[in-house]
Amino acid sequence: MNTSVTTVRRGLFGMFAGGLLAFGSAAIVAPVASAQPAPTPGPAADCSAAGVAGTVSTAAASEGAYLTANPQTNEALSAISAQPQEQAQAAYQAFFQQNPQVEQELKNIFQPVSALKTECNLDLAPTPVAQAVWGSTPGAAEVPAEVPQVVEPSMTPEAESPAAPTA
Repeated sequence: MNTSVTTVRRGLFGMFAGGLLAFGSAAIVAPVASAQPAPTPGPAADCSAAGVAGTVSTAAASEGAYLTANPQTNEALSAISAQPQEQAQAAYQAFFQQNPQVEQELKNIFQPVSALKTECNLDLAPTPVAQAVWGSTPGAAEVPAEVPQVVEPSMTPEAESPAAPTA
């Protein structure tokens, strides 16, 4: 064999190996991009802090995967969320009226959080998109954007501690 045949074979082998690698990666990533969070099991919702955090983080991760898989939707919702809240709420409603499939898919993603919110009587709003989806339901109350207040230890009343024994 001469060098040009060897070079061509190496190049073809490299392209073939690269194609297999790309196909394998796509086969692994494709099912994950459209994955939906598992629904909250039955009537016994886990209202513990760990259960709530797990449900909210799963929904937020699923929203992230959905928006990554749908770049036009991601771009539109990102532009809307950068607006002041009053304008953003109207823009979200208009967007979801024009894109009912997107609204339904996002409602499905946040269904476990919505169920947890109802069953545990909690005020949850994991992301601005979740707030918009919940606010776009006809007859639904608007979910205000609230940040939980953190009480610093210096501001809490100190419990009386027993006096240290004196020697």
